[in-house]
Amino acid sequence: MTGSTCWSIRRTLGATLLLAGATAVAGVAQGHPHGAMPQHHQMPDTAMMAGPHHLLAMAYRDNLANFARVLQAEVTRSKAVAVELARPAAAEMRRSFDQMRSHHEAQMAMPGPNRATMTGMTTDQMKARLAALDEQVAALGKAVGAGGPETAKVVEITAAILKHCEGMIK
Repeated sequence: MTGSTCWSIRRTLGATLLLAGATAVAGVAQGHPHGAMPQHHQMPDTAMMAGPHHLLAMAYRDNLANFARVLQAEVTRSKAVAVELARPAAAEMRRSFDQMRSHHEAQMAMPGPNRATMTGMTTDQMKARLAALDEQVAALGKAVGAGGPETAKVVEITAAILKHCEGMIK
């Protein structure tokens, strides 16, 4: 198979995987043992946004934001924190954040001259946003792990999490 044929297949797969969702993307990502493409099949910098690590990172970001929205909406609606919802939601948000960060780091470790992040932010800006998001996810876990989580605190933290997630796509 020639290099251009291989690239054409990868591009087609990338577009298909966008539509198929994160489950399908995981299968493609497993096709390369270390998440990086061999040097002779290196993706152009403009194609980084269609790479499996970027797609997975964004899917995990969306998952994190969805759980934050659900938790925030329910706490706002009921004016109380149901720990049977809040604790599993916070745990899933932690898992999603960790996976998002892992795939972001793998994407940035891929060979190529462009080390800018996929969102147009500098690497330092992305690191700062990830650190701030990490702090908020940890604060939420601590808040809902307490005996009687404060409604206002949970709403405040989930709003901050959503703000950081939205900032990653602008």
